[in-house]
Amino acid sequence: MTNIKDAISGYRKMILFVMFDMPTQTKADLKKYRDFRGKLLDLGFIMFQYSVYIRFCRSLSIAEKYMRKVEQFAPVNGSIRVLRITEEQYKQMKIIENYREKPEKKVHEQTQTVMVF
Repeated sequence: MTNIKDAISGYRKMILFVMFDMPTQTKADLKKYRDFRGKLLDLGFIMFQYSVYIRFCRSLSIAEKYMRKVEQFAPVNGSIRVLRITEEQYKQMKIIENYREKPEKKVHEQTQTVMVF
C-alpha cells in the first residue's frame, strides 16, 4: 500500500526540462552554445536528449529558482523553453523506441569476472 506522504511528495517534486535551439554557424555562436550548455551542467542539469536537459528538484520553489537562473544566463540568440512538471507526471511518460536497427539488448543480470594472479 502506498504511503500517503509518498504519494503527495510525488506531486511536490518537480522536473525541469530545458529545451533549446541555438545558432552554431560562427565561432561566436558555438562559444555561446558551449557556455550555455556548460552552465546548465554546472547547475546539475543532465542531458535527456540532444538540446533537452532535465533537472530534478525537491519542490516547486527550488524549480522556480532554477528557472530564474536559466533565464539570467540565457543568450540573446536562440530559442529556449523551460517546462516544469511533477514527478508523478514524469513517471507517466510514454517511451517509444522505434529504431531502424535493433536497439541494444538490456542486461538483466550483471556479472563480474575476478582474476587472481
